[in-house]
Amino acid sequence: MTPEELIKKVRKIEIRTKALSHQIFAGEYHSAFKGRGMAFSEVREYSYGDDVRSMDWNVTARMSAPYVKVFEEERELTVVLMVDVSRSGLFGKA
Repeated sequence: MTPEELIKKVRKIEIRTKALSHQIFAGEYHSAFKGRGMAFSEVREYSYGDDVRSMDWNVTARMSAPYVKVFEEERELTVVLMVDVSRSGLFGKA
């Protein structure tokens, strides 16, 4: 495989991931993982239908009204793709 062919394949991958990231921000993303995200976002007042397990009891006691913790799911990750196309990769091959 020549370096030019490899670059073409990498660019195809980049185009596909850009299209996917636009769909994520358009609200078409459904996570396979259920439950709380990793990053704490805010505390807001309880509204009907909220999970009572996410209740922030310290804030609820101070404010005399029910409050829940809100967490954000971390979706954006940086990916670095490194490919060695030097002749050293051919060492030992017949």
